[in-house]
Amino acid sequence: MKPTTLLIGTTILIATATGLHAQGCCSASSGATGHAGHGQATASAPAKTTLPKLDLKGVAKPVFENYLAAQASLASDSLAKISASASALALAVREDTAKSFPADVATQAEALAKAKDLAAARKAFQPLSESLIRYAKTGNIPAGTLYEVYCPMAKAGWLQADKTVRNPYFGQAMLDCGQIKG
Repeated sequence: MKPTTLLIGTTILIATATGLHAQGCCSASSGATGHAGHGQATASAPAKTTLPKLDLKGVAKPVFENYLAAQASLASDSLAKISASASALALAVREDTAKSFPADVATQAEALAKAKDLAAARKAFQPLSESLIRYAKTGNIPAGTLYEVYCPMAKAGWLQADKTVRNPYFGQAMLDCGQIKG
């Protein structure tokens, strides 16, 4: 009886994993090109990311450059630049006399800066991303400067400067999980 139970358990596990993969964000319709590391941590070190220089003016430049630095750190499973980037983003918003960004953006960035671990940082990154996506959609950012990406697994979006998906919510475990929305 035990071999049958083990076989059934293994079959259910395989079917569940296959079903999750098929309905996950890395399916053929997502635009993702690979599945490496999907659902598990990778053994290789995260690739170094060079952030592009954004052609933005005023306070938008430090806000989005620091946001992208935080996004890249989360995608690399690193807290190294999170606090400094989020603090600089909050400061830029608070010191903006024109009040280009809602005050919530500074508060959300400060919450991200205080995160003590990756799980807390990823949780704090979500409302900040939502606010900056809304801002970007107002037409204050030149078209083609940033791309909105959405991960159905995390049920959350973020902004990137290029079309290569780098998921900040799952990092190296599911780095390419996401769909370019615009």
